[in-house]
Amino acid sequence: MIDFDPYAPTGGPIEGMGRVPRSERRRRRERGRPPTATPPARSTDHLVDAGFGRRLGAFVLDWLIVGIPGARLSSFVQAVLPKEPGICEKSDGENTTKYACDVLTSDSAGIHELFVFALLLFIVFFYFGHLEGRRGGTPGKRIAKLKVVDATTGAPIGMGRAIGRWIMRFASAIPVFLGYFWMLWDDDNQTWHDKVVRSRVVRA
Repeated sequence: MIDFDPYAPTGGPIEGMGRVPRSERRRRRERGRPPTATPPARSTDHLVDAGFGRRLGAFVLDWLIVGIPGARLSSFVQAVLPKEPGICEKSDGENTTKYACDVLTSDSAGIHELFVFALLLFIVFFYFGHLEGRRGGTPGKRIAKLKVVDATTGAPIGMGRAIGRWIMRFASAIPVFLGYFWMLWDDDNQTWHDKVVRSRVVRA
């Protein structure tokens, strides 16, 4: 008969008794978890690139939508702000005529500049950043049945890239709009601002 010494050291905890080490508990939890499903990769084979004429129409619509109301709002703010007597100039191409008129005070001019700056931020961040980056298209593009997507995945490009795309439009326009016309002979039908942010304009 073998004597059992309850005070003798053992090699580890008896199964079902005592505290299980943290690393062992972690391994048991991981074994019980179901495998994580990998989301299927998006395919862009079904997307059809937009033509130059349709994109031009959407561009004109967007600037009419933001340009005309923006100019009207700017004129309205100028009309209601305090003014003071001043001198205005009128030119007919050859001669310049000066005449007395009411002009904005220095404080009014500062307020008007702040309004124009706030309006510009709204256009950049909401109209182009949010609508084009997160929803796929501005009102002009939606009317033309177009949307802006990631060139690789076909997903929305996000607000940051949409704002960057809007800023790069100026680079596309500086050399006689060469960056816009680039899509006519580009293999991927991309403008310069599309290439910089890796976007495509496709039919919705």
